[in-house]
Amino acid sequence: MNNKRSLALPKSMAAIMCWCILFTSASWANSPTKENQSVDLSWVLQQTLLKNPTLQAFDFDMRVLEARAIQAAIRPNPELSASIENVLGTGEVSAFRRAETNVVLSQLIELGDKRQRRIDVVSSNQAQRQTQYEVERLNVFSQATSAYYQVLRWQALLDWSAQRIKIEARALAAIKKRASAGNVMASDVSKMALHLARTKAAHQQYLGQTKLAKYRLSSLWAQESTFSAAQGKFTQAQHYPSLERVLKAVDNAPQYLNLLSEERVLEAKQRLAQANGQYDINLGVGIRRFEDIDDSALMVEFSMPIPLNNPNRGNVLAANVAQEKAKQLTVLMRQQLRLSLIQAHQAMRNNIAQATLAKGELIPLAQKLLSDTQAAYRIGKSSVLELLSAQDELFGLQRQVIEKNIAAMTQLLELERITGVPLGKSEHSGVTSLENK
Repeated sequence: MNNKRSLALPKSMAAIMCWCILFTSASWANSPTKENQSVDLSWVLQQTLLKNPTLQAFDFDMRVLEARAIQAAIRPNPELSASIENVLGTGEVSAFRRAETNVVLSQLIELGDKRQRRIDVVSSNQAQRQTQYEVERLNVFSQATSAYYQVLRWQALLDWSAQRIKIEARALAAIKKRASAGNVMASDVSKMALHLARTKAAHQQYLGQTKLAKYRLSSLWAQESTFSAAQGKFTQAQHYPSLERVLKAVDNAPQYLNLLSEERVLEAKQRLAQANGQYDINLGVGIRRFEDIDDSALMVEFSMPIPLNNPNRGNVLAANVAQEKAKQLTVLMRQQLRLSLIQAHQAMRNNIAQATLAKGELIPLAQKLLSDTQAAYRIGKSSVLELLSAQDELFGLQRQVIEKNIAAMTQLLELERITGVPLGKSEHSGVTSLENK
């Protein structure tokens, strides 16, 4: 294991902590003390960090590893043995006449630094579990942020559909007025009324989806939804992190570092397997009592296996193969992470470009089309179907902007989840579609 790899873990942990601070540094002033109050993203992430069941389980895992560390450090206990020889025989050795009593205190001495190797294995497992916790925390934070974005999405669609209802209601009122004057047919009124009714039905569906999104969000901290709304709005995304900046962070990606920590675990297990191949010795000291001469003598014992072969050579070979496999998987994971980052980055760029095009060029054209169609309809040169088509065109583009912005933010979130680095804000670039009210 080279030095460059061994230094990668602390750098990533610092990046992960920066990522967490970015979203959780706000004070608890926005925390809802009563039901039906709005919440912001920092409060959501704080609740998730404190109460998420998945994250809470890691505390128990670490306590288990602490117990295993205590077990690994335990030295072999000394052993006391006693024996009596030359008893209950016949003739001169009948009864206890020539009995020899041995009392020996022996100690197993582990060679090959086995105790330290056991401690190293547990320590590497603890470091790996801590890395896994950071990975899982990022995943949970990503889930919470994504769920928060979905609440914002449905809230935006509710506002969008409410605005659509107002516009269509005004159009219906104008058509009714013209119908009462005999300028249009009654079927025009029915068509617009049907269109408005469908929009209202969709609005009710959005209300249900908003409630469902709130429940999904609050489930991440194992509570029912009690807040009224999520704070924030989506505005036009103009910038995004460069691909070079994104790929530069791949070496500190938590998933990649997790594999590196697994390599360290396997390396520690390999050293333990080699140490277990070393023979241990047993030393003992005791007293021998001779009953026939009423005397005692000191005795010393020494024992060790005969080193004909390595009794742990199969385990050593298995540990070597496992370590080699982990190294290959690390290389493959790094390449896979790069491909995932490139894919998510390109998708984010596409969504931002489409949202920019829709808001900058398509929506103004659709607004002019609707205005011209309304003017033509008022003088009888356009049908109600053309008016409805123009309205649908504008509303469809407005919704497209909402969906593309939420998609871009979700893909940015995926980039941050993979790299463990806050990419949304930078001195030179960044996506800032989410702005607190």
